[in-house]
Amino acid sequence: MDSCCEKCINDKIINGIIEKEGSVISECITCGSRNIKSIKISNIVDYFEMLLEIYDEEERNGIDLALLIQNDWEIFFNQEIALKLIPKIIPYSIKKKYRHKLDIQPVKDVWENFKTEIKHNNRFFLKFDDFDIERFREWLNELAVQTSKKRVLYRARISEDKKLIEVEKMGKPPVKFVKNGGRANPVGISYLYTATDRSTAIAEVRPHKGDVITVAKIRIISKLRLADLRNPRKATSPFSKESEEAKFIFKYISLLQHFAEELSKPVLPRDAYLEYLPSQYLSELIKDAGFDGFIFKSSVGKGDNVVLFDDKKVDIVEVELFEVKELRFLTGYRQ
Repeated sequence: MDSCCEKCINDKIINGIIEKEGSVISECITCGSRNIKSIKISNIVDYFEMLLEIYDEEERNGIDLALLIQNDWEIFFNQEIALKLIPKIIPYSIKKKYRHKLDIQPVKDVWENFKTEIKHNNRFFLKFDDFDIERFREWLNELAVQTSKKRVLYRARISEDKKLIEVEKMGKPPVKFVKNGGRANPVGISYLYTATDRSTAIAEVRPHKGDVITVAKIRIISKLRLADLRNPRKATSPFSKESEEAKFIFKYISLLQHFAEELSKPVLPRDAYLEYLPSQYLSELIKDAGFDGFIFKSSVGKGDNVVLFDDKKVDIVEVELFEVKELRFLTGYRQ
């Protein structure tokens, strides 16, 4: 019997079906996982048929359909499993090659045009018809994650006088001091920038050798609803909106991915006032959608960054002092 298990699949909708309709097997024939819930391939075929709206056969320059689907949606745990399962899910794709029916470049162009519009044309009353902001906002809700109480975050500040900064001064800054916009906050609006570990928090303040850094340990005291922007393509499901056409699902998930990459991209300080405008706009959109903040990859540390719009649901429990003894420079940044 052709089947797949919850370890084969990386998609929350398909995994929900496996959890509801599947049965426990001793070993998955696809990935080898033991004592795990599995489901017949025939139970999920209809979902994948929908995706074929955006692919055409192309014998000359096409590629394997499994590779296309995995690259576009990250539905399977890895590429090897995709190559095993897609021929079973869509058997008529065997020995055929495919290409995108949609042109991928326009999605990238939409994002670049959006950035140009906000930076150079119309900042406060956005006139942009290439994508529907409200539909984009709905897709943001697909990225919602809940943090548990007692989870710990870290915030770092350079101690100008080489002394420990008091706990009371390690929360989000008073608005009168927010004279420069950040990656998420516009000028005059205060957010709390934190990281998931000490090293990343320290790296994010861009210290020099010899700098003394105060690091605050911050405990979450009330559940936070965050938008997880570390990898939208992996976090969202193309099957979550049955009424949407595949081409629109592809477009908006791709736009979310571009936004996520923009957040993690290093920006030179001299260009920050302009380059941060698109991410500031979308940060405000996330806040207006009812999130407490969002998570994104750090470009300078191994951990992640967490931006909180307010600090009422967290508590600073202690502060520590560190001196920077050595700097290590990356040869590139993570995409």
